[in-house]
Formats: sequence, C-alpha cells, structure tokens
Amino acid sequence: MAAILCESIGKLLQGSCEALGTILTLPCKACGCATEQLTKLCKSPFSLFLFVATGLNLPPVIFTFMLLGSDQSSSEDCTSGLHWLHLDGILCLINILAALYICLRITHESPDNSSNGAPFILASVNEKGSASYGTSPTNKKATLVDQVMSKTMETDTRAKSIGRVKDILCYDPIVAIYILVAIFFMIWWSMGISRGLAASDCADGLGHFLNVALMCGGSFIWLGGMIFACNLCCLVR
Repeated sequence: MAAILCESIGKLLQGSCEALGTILTLPCKACGCATEQLTKLCKSPFSLFLFVATGLNLPPVIFTFMLLGSDQSSSEDCTSGLHWLHLDGILCLINILAALYICLRITHESPDNSSNGAPFILASVNEKGSASYGTSPTNKKATLVDQVMSKTMETDTRAKSIGRVKDILCYDPIVAIYILVAIFFMIWWSMGISRGLAASDCADGLGHFLNVALMCGGSFIWLGGMIFACNLCCLVR
C-alpha cells in the first residue's frame, strides 16, 4: 500500500515538474522560432519588399490607434476623414501580414523536402541477422510555421524559385483573397485624397495624419510594386 502511494506521489510530482518546465521554456522556444524565421526572411531575396511594405504601412496603423478616441463630430468632413483613416489602418495591417505571408511562402522549405533530403536508411542487425530500417535521425519536427504553410497550399516547387512564385500568386487561396483586398486598398487610397484636403482644419492633427497616410499608401503602391517586380526579375535571371 505504501509503495503504491509513493509511486502515485512520484508520478504526480514528475508530471507537475514536466508541465512547469514546459511552461517556463515556452517563451524561449517562441523567441527561438521567431529568430529563426526572421533570419530566413533577412536572407530572402524578397526581404527588401517586406521591409518596405512594413515601413510604409506601419504609420497609418499607428495613426489609427492614436485617434481611436478622437472626437471629430464637429464636422462631417472630419468624421468622414476619421472613418477613412480607421479603415485605411486596417487595410495597411493586412498589407503587412500579406507581405510577411508571401515572403515566408516563397522562401519556405518543407522539412520533408530539404535540399539535402536524400533518403536515409538506418539498418541495425539483431541477433538473428534481420535488419530494421528507420528514418534519418536528423529529421526535425515540423514547426508552427511549417504546419501553417503545409495547410494553405501544397506545392512541390523549389523554394525561392520563379515556379514557387507562380504557384503562390496564381493558386494560393490566401493570396487570391489578398489580391482583391489590394485592389480595394488602391480604390480606398484614391478616395482618401479628397478627404485629406477636406480635413485640413480638423482637431487632433487629423489632417496631418491623413496626408502622411496618403503619402505612405501611394509610396507603397508604386515603390512596393516596383521592388517586388525587381525581385521577380532577379529570380528569373
């Protein structure tokens, strides 16, 4: 009876320690995963596009949060400008996330199809002379990014290749939805030009924020598109 009780208490303590260790190491694992993905993005040929997309779309997102509690009810033009900025901030956030997804998708290499992923057979001979086979001990467990990428679209094209870019731009369902969002973003940006002019005298610096958001949006449409096209040309070469 005492042995059973001690064994139960030991298993309970062991399980508690393992759970506590998992919780304590979770931030380190998350930081390591984020650092690994950031390193891959920096080595990507589309890293400049991602940095430009983030830098030009981040200010409108910040302006949106800054003016969440702003009262612009004194003028219809100010109210319209504030609503435009709020939606523009949401669209800019989508632009950042889409650029991140596209860059990760282009540079992603499946754990099962790495560049040196030749089949590996591990044979061990037992006493009777029969062989047992296994997989390579160097295979890594799929990360969260690997799982997300494998569920969005299956492709057998090589990472950082023009074939991979073609598959993503033409067949990826998430990118297809984003293309529609990007078209709406360009239309919404053009509508904001008149609202920025009308909101020049609004409170809380709304007119200034609208003008900066319009400049960032226009720069992203032209500069971001040109950089993405240049990256495609580099892959073709």
